[in-house]
Amino acid sequence: MTARALDPADPRALLRRIAALERRVAAMAVILAGGAYASDEGGGDRTLASAGSFLDFTGQPIVTVVVPPSGRVRLSWGFNGYNGNSTTATVRLDVALSGANTVTANTTANAVVTGDNGGAPVAAVRSAARVKEFVNLSPGSTTFTVKGRVSSGTAHAIQDAWLLVEPLP
Repeated sequence: MTARALDPADPRALLRRIAALERRVAAMAVILAGGAYASDEGGGDRTLASAGSFLDFTGQPIVTVVVPPSGRVRLSWGFNGYNGNSTTATVRLDVALSGANTVTANTTANAVVTGDNGGAPVAAVRSAARVKEFVNLSPGSTTFTVKGRVSSGTAHAIQDAWLLVEPLP
């Protein structure tokens, strides 16, 4: 990993970097216990090809974890982003499961940001995160994939997406 210099004139970039470091430190205990962490921190603005469905995107976090015999897994994920199409336009991230377990991404209990600029060309970047616990999963290798969805428009971005998956006893 190559270190990038921070611009002292951009305090938001510094705050994003600090938040990313805090997530990595918190993730270490989970990783040591058999969990996994993935991120697209510093990857820039990611966009989705179309609106209305959960889609793959460049740099999307993906991890594979063995679901324990308890069938319990805790997911934490989040991102920075915006949708400048309207004051009600959204960007949502959810997690899909494949492998020993299959769950599709959906609009219930996901991380979401809403536009606030009434269609102006520059939207404010907002942060969103979500924690979800799955129970009664089948034990075995399961891939967890962050997927994105925009409600409308093309003036949107996903930044610094991350995913932490923690098997629970």
